[in-house]
Amino acid sequence: MPLRPQRIAIIGAGISGLVAAKVLKQHGLSVSVFEKGSALGGIWRFNNDNGASTCYRSLHINTSKRMMQLSDFPFKEEMAEYPPHWQILEEFERYAEQFQLLPLIQFNTEVRHCAPMPEGGWQLTLHCAEGEQTQDFDFLVVANGHHWSPRLPEFSGQFDGELIHAHHYVDVTEPLDLRDKTVVVVGSGNSAMDIACELGRTGQGAKKVLLSQRSGVWVLPKLFGNLAQDKFVRHPMKPPSLWERLVRETLPRRFRLAVRDRVHQGLISLLAGSPQRMGMKPPKGRLSQHHPTVSQEIYHRLTHGDVLARGEITQLNGHTVTFEDGQQEQVDAIICATGYDIRFPFFDQPELTPQGNRFPLWHRIFPPQRQDLAFIGLIQPVCALMPIAELQSEFLADVLIGEVALPDGAKLAKETAAQDAEAAEGYLPSPSHTIQADCPEYSYNLRKAWQLGRKRASSTAQTPS
Repeated sequence: MPLRPQRIAIIGAGISGLVAAKVLKQHGLSVSVFEKGSALGGIWRFNNDNGASTCYRSLHINTSKRMMQLSDFPFKEEMAEYPPHWQILEEFERYAEQFQLLPLIQFNTEVRHCAPMPEGGWQLTLHCAEGEQTQDFDFLVVANGHHWSPRLPEFSGQFDGELIHAHHYVDVTEPLDLRDKTVVVVGSGNSAMDIACELGRTGQGAKKVLLSQRSGVWVLPKLFGNLAQDKFVRHPMKPPSLWERLVRETLPRRFRLAVRDRVHQGLISLLAGSPQRMGMKPPKGRLSQHHPTVSQEIYHRLTHGDVLARGEITQLNGHTVTFEDGQQEQVDAIICATGYDIRFPFFDQPELTPQGNRFPLWHRIFPPQRQDLAFIGLIQPVCALMPIAELQSEFLADVLIGEVALPDGAKLAKETAAQDAEAAEGYLPSPSHTIQADCPEYSYNLRKAWQLGRKRASSTAQTPS
């Protein structure tokens, strides 16, 4: 690991890239950020010209604003508890201005290729308005996100209607005019529920909306009574309490998860209802084995018949869609809210190419194969990503300035494999669960690694040469 690298490149000026740039800059490190689009924000910039935005016009966040805030940047007090996407973007534009990040960002610059140099570091091939150029860097931070390369399912048969991924959905008239149409929304996640609900609003959406599920999920409302559903979740940048430390260090993980799941599943069923009560598939496995879906509206739409629950699509034939229970519908359009593939198109190396959407990293930051590369925000936390990216960036900064030392190569690889195996065991097999993480647990474990890394660095510094 290069100590205090002279030049650091960050790929992407989305939220993770911005946070990484701010933190590394505050630690006295020299940073250059390369952004393919003409403005910052990544997925939160509606109609982003970099093609990466997942925002539909009506999108609101599904974690409370408390959980999205950074440790030194509270959101405006007048913001709603679950604000729309454009307000989130405004806050991070304000963040970039307050911490003077814009001079660090080179917009309209695509990183086409990253080549490792013989002595360490990377040569980046950049495509910008001036043409193609190369620049050399001591260290590379990848913050290009993982919600920009749509994954479409494979269906049996031929569909003669319109089929799009939710990534391209804007509203009921764009890119397809879905008014007075029969539409199937495929998926069980937040986007699927949101889009189905929007299309199901009587007099405002489609004529008929069908929600097709391959497997069931737990559905959490945004509010439990007067409280946000994540009210009692510890913010990742807040240190764990003595009670949390005692529980985590004395009780086996499986036992803790089993007890927590039983309590939470009971509360959800009591206060929000069960998915099967509304005609959807029952969740497979426990709550902690999924990425739960957050929707305040889906049960309302299902109860009133505005959205009709269906199982998996088994056959397409012209405009006829057949579902697993044999029901058939004449359908005009299919919207697939079926997730994304993790991709790094600028890498050639096989070890830096995700396989089946799996990409093992030490604490979701460091690849065991390289000492001059880190990833920020390549994680699917059951909370907001922003503070997780801040925590990762603070850890990375301490590594780069020498206050934290990573394990040696063999131990790093061994621990990475163990962490990946634990994650695979903890979640149901799915391309969407390969980088899943429980927020309090992840932040707790990273803080433990931080303490060990400080001791390791101190010990190394005191060892006579």
